[in-house]
Amino acid sequence: MGLGAEIIDITETPVDGIYKLELEDMQSVYLSSDGNFVIIGEIFQITGDGLLNLTEMERDVERRNIISEIDDSELISFPAENELFSVVVFTDIDCGYCRKLHSEISEYNNLGISVNYAAFPRSGLQSESYSKIVGAWCSEKPAQTLTGLKQGRDMNLSYCENNPVEKHYRIGRKIGVTGTPAIISSSGQLIPGYVPAKDLLSRLQG
Repeated sequence: MGLGAEIIDITETPVDGIYKLELEDMQSVYLSSDGNFVIIGEIFQITGDGLLNLTEMERDVERRNIISEIDDSELISFPAENELFSVVVFTDIDCGYCRKLHSEISEYNNLGISVNYAAFPRSGLQSESYSKIVGAWCSEKPAQTLTGLKQGRDMNLSYCENNPVEKHYRIGRKIGVTGTPAIISSSGQLIPGYVPAKDLLSRLQG
């Protein structure tokens, strides 16, 4: 079919003649019943209250299920004392907006938002950013090391075989992360880019 990815599942959609293809390590696409057309995009349902994004609702569920493959122990966490919401943030060491978000971590925590970092070296698995972020995850004090690296400090990094960075990177790509920071809510919503603490709280409150 020329999609360049293994097809994991094919399911019907609410639209006659259109099927959803779940692909390995890629976001889902749609296929016509005759197999001649692939549709990359979103399906909206027209309702009395306006347009309902069915595709995004399905993706939220998919993201939530895929994110569950990451054990809490694999994340570098900055918990809120009085937690109202918990988010997973795919982060990169050298990303400017990732550094900005982290410099304001206390603001998120003070508003009741726990921030749990997953690794997503934007430059890929052979990059210097990858080496740095592996060093954070292999550190005896991951949170301190991650903070130091995001502040641009030279840290004494150690490396280990059993780190989850590659796993996180592949999961991030699978759920549609293309840049950092990428915030995933507990409901599976993907919120791309830097979002100030108060704005993020409003979005999480829905």
